Amino acid sequence: MNFIKKTFPVILLFLLLGSYPLPAWNKAVKIKIGAGKAVVTLLEGDASLFKKGVTKPKALYKGSLLAQGDRVTTGTKSRVEIKLPDKSFIRFDEKTTFVLESVAYDQKTKKKDVNINIILGKTWAKVPKFSGSKGRFAITTKTSVAGVRGTDFRMNVNKDNSAVLKVYDGEVAVSKRKDTRVEKTKAKLEKPVPVAGPHPVSMEEWTYIVKSLQQINIRPDGSAAKPFRFDIAKDLNDWVRWNRMRNELVKH
Repeated sequence: MNFIKKTFPVILLFLLLGSYPLPAWNKAVKIKIGAGKAVVTLLEGDASLFKKGVTKPKALYKGSLLAQGDRVTTGTKSRVEIKLPDKSFIRFDEKTTFVLESVAYDQKTKKKDVNINIILGKTWAKVPKFSGSKGRFAITTKTSVAGVRGTDFRMNVNKDNSAVLKVYDGEVAVSKRKDTRVEKTKAKLEKPVPVAGPHPVSMEEWTYIVKSLQQINIRPDGSAAKPFRFDIAKDLNDWVRWNRMRNELVKH
């Protein structure tokens, strides 16, 4: 009887605490943690995750959270889809290596700072068109910067540092990367103005607006050819079909 008298108040206290919602500070912490991270929404096959400053890789899983500085490499016959804090989706094909240089997003102000460095491989980005969104969303390579506002496009980066970018919807501002250090690269999200012309575009200076159903080829030395319209029928392959399917699924 004494045991029951002693333990009953403790049990009652736990029951009372469980009936009340979590305090506001607990909710705030959850929002803060999620604001600067991306989540793996799909993984086919396998992928390795290298945390910043760590040499030993970790296995990537569906539901894994990725933060600034994380480096990921997908395995053979593997693909990964990642949802960013601004509700953008970015996907990577097999044998692709990329680094999340920055992945910040403020839900209140809609200000973003997203920069994904593609070292090698294939990527597909689906970025929603949000009114009032500020900041930048950039895909960078060793030689180029693709500034995005709201669009659907893919990019292939080859071993020789050449790259091909194809836009399916919207516009992408692609320019010569002026600074080899990614963290200092600035890709403006406002609609940029093409380089004044007409004059030959050197490997030191070029900016192009790549519109819907256009592609741009970037050479290994960092120079680029003028964007041109590609054949959507000839463009169809397994990678394109898979991404189109994923685009439809993430709408719901």
